[in-house]
Amino acid sequence: MKTESLRVPFETAALKVAVVSSLLTLVACGGQAGQQNTTTNGTTITVGLTYIPNIQFSPFYVAESEGLFKDSGINLTLRHHGTQEGLFTALAAGEEQVVFASSDEAMVSAAGGMPELRTFATCYRQYPGVILGAGDIADLSGLAGKTLGVQGRYGAGWYTTLAALDRAGLGEDQVGITEIGWTQVAALTTGKTDAVVGFSNNEAVQLKAAGFPYNQLDVVDKDKPNLVGPGLVTREGVLPVEQLKLIAQAVLEAENRILNNPELALRATEAQVPALAEEAQRKQAEAVLEATSKFWLGTDGKASVKVERDDFTRMGEFLARVGIIEAAPENTVLEVG
Repeated sequence: MKTESLRVPFETAALKVAVVSSLLTLVACGGQAGQQNTTTNGTTITVGLTYIPNIQFSPFYVAESEGLFKDSGINLTLRHHGTQEGLFTALAAGEEQVVFASSDEAMVSAAGGMPELRTFATCYRQYPGVILGAGDIADLSGLAGKTLGVQGRYGAGWYTTLAALDRAGLGEDQVGITEIGWTQVAALTTGKTDAVVGFSNNEAVQLKAAGFPYNQLDVVDKDKPNLVGPGLVTREGVLPVEQLKLIAQAVLEAENRILNNPELALRATEAQVPALAEEAQRKQAEAVLEATSKFWLGTDGKASVKVERDDFTRMGEFLARVGIIEAAPENTVLEVG
């Protein structure tokens, strides 16, 4: 099984804030001003999708293949990032106008040198980060005295870790935190760690396919989340609000079409990932899609991309309290209706 093809695209390497900040300086000095103007006048809008093509991006593939962007009058292209590329580097340089990224990482970057970042659509109504525990770890308090594998002390995976410890009332010194990179499944199944930080539409799917028994422990309150997952992020003033609204609506329409007919997602993704023609890969993709599509639904059971300002306020307070940021940015959301 090619686990790389299922790598969750929302985890990033170091944010490289200094590099991003220097790029922003160039933009502010006028180097990209003309590009911003021509974009709003009808040239191609580029939406960044992180790293490896994956069925988790299927709403974008479907919106493109079904002509939803085009029908909205949007000339839009999708661009996958290189593996060594910073999450918001192309956005800062004006090479992208929108990026699909985890909202917590956007907030951290906003607090660290990109104050004009704005999330204008929340595509995941539920946070995907979870703790996957083996053996007798049946709840988060059971992490005490156990080894916990984390990708690293950065990004959405680390914020998931801190949220788990916070919810359990545990300090970092009460858990054996081990940095294991992207080897969560191997670490858990071989007993290297007692638990790992993962995503319920990625590592959990792989563990289930392998027949390995595990306990999935949620770290975020579904009604009052202190972390917000993937959404659409832009820089304030780069695109008119009406265009942002049309992009968000097209993605939402694609989500609803996939919910009604998952085959649309499989076909559109196969054009990006030819390996899905293989039965084993297709079956795996179906399982990832089933897990991912649940994130699109709110507690009311309906898909939505609406930004909930209270959730972002709560997230800013949490990230500041656990020391990820000094203080919550004044504003990191853009409500487009």
